[in-house]
Amino acid sequence: MRDKVIFGFSILWIIALSVTLTIFLAIPLFFGEIFWYQLTDLVQMTAGKIWHNFLILMNYLINPLETKLSMPDFPSSASGLHHFAEVKNLFMLVFFLTIILIPFTIRFIKENLSLVFHNALRVVMLFPLAIGVIAWLIGFDQFFVAFHEVLFRDNSWLFDPATDPIISVLPEQFFMHSFLIFLLIYELIFFVIYRRGTLFLKKKY
Repeated sequence: MRDKVIFGFSILWIIALSVTLTIFLAIPLFFGEIFWYQLTDLVQMTAGKIWHNFLILMNYLINPLETKLSMPDFPSSASGLHHFAEVKNLFMLVFFLTIILIPFTIRFIKENLSLVFHNALRVVMLFPLAIGVIAWLIGFDQFFVAFHEVLFRDNSWLFDPATDPIISVLPEQFFMHSFLIFLLIYELIFFVIYRRGTLFLKKKY
């Protein structure tokens, strides 16, 4: 039972770490997509202004000390601010889990529990890939909608460009690429752990 708890918390930590790394990697990703998708043409604004406002948004979302969001060139509705506040709360939860669950993962590695849960690791590795296949089959736009309906209780995530113009420079492709980054990080971490367990098994037998 104890080992199962450690295994479960270790999986949760890897998910949280993957999300955390994705959040921070999304910042340079967005900078590139400003030019790749020519976002300046969509809002008639310089790349510098778009980038500045995006950094203000991200600082609000990832900085626990930042309590107010005010983008100088992108006004926000009450509904939009409410959604960003919900996203911030989720980010804070993910960051908290990334820190608080470290001891469980250290114990998981030190006690070589990847040997005990070797087959289970294989299943856990395949799970997000299955989600990725589903997203590909139904279309990322439908997956994106379903994802938000699961995470958020209201419809504040449905932005109106007229009242929340920031959505005009946050294309669906940006979120899709962020999702792919998450999958890559997640699979890479689990592959390293799984590979480590495989090598130990070979040495043992």
